[in-house]
Amino acid sequence: MKKTFLLILVIVHSLATVYAQNVNTTIFTIFTTAGCGCTGSGGAPLTFTTHEEVIDQLQAATTGIEFLVWQGSRQAAVEELESNRENYDGVIIIGEIDFGDFGIAFTGLPTIFVHNLWEFMTSPYNLFLTGKIPEGSILAGGDDQRYRNRKILTAQLDRRNVCSPEVKESMFNDLVDKIKLIRVVKEVKGTRILMLTADKNDVIARVNYRGDISQQFPDDHNDRYVKNLKELFDIDIVRVGGEEFYEAFKNADVGQAVQIADKWIRGARKVTASRDEIVKSARAYLATDALRIKYDCNAVSTHLRSVTGSGELKDRFNPGIGMELGFKPRGIMGVCQNYPDLLVAQVLAYALTGRPSMMGDFIYDIDNGVEIILHCGIPVNPFGGDNMIPYSIVPHAESPVRDIPERPGSSTGLTAEWPQGEPVTIWEIHSLHREIRLHTGKIVDGHAIYTGGENIDDVMCTAKIFARVDAKKLRDNHFFPSKYGIHTNATLGDLRKQLTDISVFLGIAVNDSDI
Repeated sequence: MKKTFLLILVIVHSLATVYAQNVNTTIFTIFTTAGCGCTGSGGAPLTFTTHEEVIDQLQAATTGIEFLVWQGSRQAAVEELESNRENYDGVIIIGEIDFGDFGIAFTGLPTIFVHNLWEFMTSPYNLFLTGKIPEGSILAGGDDQRYRNRKILTAQLDRRNVCSPEVKESMFNDLVDKIKLIRVVKEVKGTRILMLTADKNDVIARVNYRGDISQQFPDDHNDRYVKNLKELFDIDIVRVGGEEFYEAFKNADVGQAVQIADKWIRGARKVTASRDEIVKSARAYLATDALRIKYDCNAVSTHLRSVTGSGELKDRFNPGIGMELGFKPRGIMGVCQNYPDLLVAQVLAYALTGRPSMMGDFIYDIDNGVEIILHCGIPVNPFGGDNMIPYSIVPHAESPVRDIPERPGSSTGLTAEWPQGEPVTIWEIHSLHREIRLHTGKIVDGHAIYTGGENIDDVMCTAKIFARVDAKKLRDNHFFPSKYGIHTNATLGDLRKQLTDISVFLGIAVNDSDI
């Protein structure tokens, strides 16, 4: 079939990463009505935003978007999307859908349906929300299967200019925000995760999921995990064994590692870790990056804790500072344990906000009303970019010689404090459940809360954030750890609406764990 387009608008967008690649998001755009509500009822508008002006305004407000505006019939548009679905990243429908021809909204592509204010409402918003024909319909028949591919958000525009400027602008900005989510979905899809493990066949996320003595991982756990990641996000995991990492470490340039370590040391407010251990961590970071490049990956995870596999204390290292001081300032997300779901969530958060996330264990303190997230690493640029907060490099909390920094194997960890009063989203993706689980809080000063005799910097993991939350509700709703695991992510900002909206485009549910 011949494609009929009115115009093509192209804007090129570059990912803010070290491997900057052009991302061009293609959105099939169709105007289904005149847009002014004047057909057959009422007079012509005194002022009106035309189709072309709508596209011009969207072009000015977005980057990395290619709007292809369809001029043919609606049925031909449906056939085009069915036949050439792979050519498009999303669909925008502007104007009501009448005469029951709703298929154009149910292609399975991320879709935004836009109501023109002051048009008669003939579109089935509840069907967009649920994908089900309601019981009790006066008309007989109908098949819900037609609507199973439901990835629809809705928006509204005031093209007759009858609203206040503030409301009109709010409508437009809401549409722009949802269009940007289509670009984010495309950026996340195709992610390739470098996974370093001593045993390439190890159970994925083995340490994260805990149960009672009668529980064990099913034989097909890894296969199901990989399959769900692929179906939901088109993500590949490249598993690399320890021997290849040990060889990469041996080949890593020591001089370059020294330069990187000294840069990390100069940027720190305080250093109590051994310089030799920091150099070792920098060299391990270079080895990991070399493997990332070799296997064309844009995200990394590792459960390795030795640079040789010898098992000797002198060869011990921890990868946290390489993730936080090396990879994340370059826009490459990384976690120091092999939890692909948590890493994908960090990739998604970075695509949404430009901000890196902290992965960690969590504690609900119901008497102080806080949640504590703690691990060996914490982003030192939590707002993204080059905006660094003060940090310290310290011996690793799990090292048996952490109190003797000069001893080989004392390793490295980070401490830093995220800014007080900032909203924070604490959340995970669970591909096996096809779910995003989240709650929100506000960053508080842990030192002002825990004023007893022990310094909280020396309690458990070196890196910590403290968030004011409804800790009792969260604690009482804390599931068996074999369901959701014992780790989470924290990202600065209240991302509840963005994550709820993008979950629709991803085809997964949202579980608000604090509601």
